[in-house]
Amino acid sequence: MVGNLKKIKTMEMRRISIKFLFIFLLASTMFSCEDNRMNDIAEDKIYLIKSGLQDAQIFNFGTYQYELAVCKSGIGSQEANLKLSINSELLASYNAENNSQYEILPENCFTLETNELNISDKEASGKFSILFNTTEITKLSSQGKSFALPLSVVSVNKIEVLPENADVVLIPVLSEPYIAFAEPGLSASPLAISLNDPESFNVPVTIQTNYKSKTKLDFKIEVDTQELAKYNEANNANYLLLPENAYELFPGEYSLSAGQKSKDLNVSIIRKNLLNKPDLYLFGEYILPLRITEVSENSIDPQAETLLLHISCSAYKLSRSIWEVIDWNSCICEEAKYVDLNRTPDKLLDDDVATFWGSKWDSPKPMPYYFLIDMKDTKNVTKIGLRKPDNIYRGNQKKGYFEISNDLNTWTKIGDWEITSNGTRSHVFEVTPSQGRYLRFVLTEAFTYVNNTIGPNSGAQMDLSELYVWGVD
Repeated sequence: MVGNLKKIKTMEMRRISIKFLFIFLLASTMFSCEDNRMNDIAEDKIYLIKSGLQDAQIFNFGTYQYELAVCKSGIGSQEANLKLSINSELLASYNAENNSQYEILPENCFTLETNELNISDKEASGKFSILFNTTEITKLSSQGKSFALPLSVVSVNKIEVLPENADVVLIPVLSEPYIAFAEPGLSASPLAISLNDPESFNVPVTIQTNYKSKTKLDFKIEVDTQELAKYNEANNANYLLLPENAYELFPGEYSLSAGQKSKDLNVSIIRKNLLNKPDLYLFGEYILPLRITEVSENSIDPQAETLLLHISCSAYKLSRSIWEVIDWNSCICEEAKYVDLNRTPDKLLDDDVATFWGSKWDSPKPMPYYFLIDMKDTKNVTKIGLRKPDNIYRGNQKKGYFEISNDLNTWTKIGDWEITSNGTRSHVFEVTPSQGRYLRFVLTEAFTYVNNTIGPNSGAQMDLSELYVWGVD
């Protein structure tokens, strides 16, 4: 019994010894790791985020507060007591090395508002503050000289300032604080609207400032018809003014909150007042000319104060797959030896430029020639196009006209057409927008005739690949 008790005590003592040994080893390892970690991290150092020669972007507010950022990196065990000072030798050295002629910015143009800075041991950065007098800086432009502000960061306590990142030469770059359209001028691409669009929909227009305002900015945007007239004249264009009932502006949106640099404004396009099936089709290339006319503070960018919002209300090329040429008065197929060429009037509608119609060839009929086309339903027609065969000598059409009808009895002329050169293969002609089911295409003149002295009455040899129509179904 006594022997058993001795064995139990001996085993207990061993367990306690092992436990203390484990704790000792664990503590040693932890202290060893901590020491290694600290040894790998460098002592605290100070440096400018941006050093050397650089532009200082300032805005012409009268006075402008510019902040120069300083960083502290390292173990984080030391505070930094720093001073910012003017360093004329720095500027002289820069001028000598770069063959430049910068002069120190006059004292009335700036104030070192914060030239002493304390960064605590736990902080990683701080900022010096420089107050620029933009009114006085503006006056310097008349002197024809270049000015700069050479500054150095110096340590007051024992913390190290990295020498390669301790100096900066600031060149004040003065900008006017503007409000502007983000994408001024004529829209990069037109907003195309169609019958598939909603009756009205909103288009975002972005307004922006080149600075952060400390207060709310109110502004005004108006439609400027003179701007459209000026653009058309300067660019030999003929854009139309978007009708008043085809858009809506929202003046209640015309403000930027303090600190807000941009905002999307809404312009509502009222499609139904341009395209409204079945009876309203105001086709055309429209412009809504917008101008920023007022802002509650500072200025409007003169280069970005206008926006020409381009609205394209265009017809589309109509499908001709079921259309039919129901009458004509000249075809090469009328001559037996040319029947196999298959150059018949229906080729004008087959969407294949390699096939084409040819007029009566060996014994041409007197002009005019015509084609009567059944579009199978009432269409609103706005443009008509002709496509000649690729062979440069083919074609020969010169003049004619288009007519439209709903009943094959009453015909309305919707446009004359004329081609100035037989060499051009494709032609598109604007016509008076008109509704009808039947289209008559008439050819009255050619470039050459069977007998040029007699003219159209002697007839002409000609070919045509396609007749296209633009409009709305």
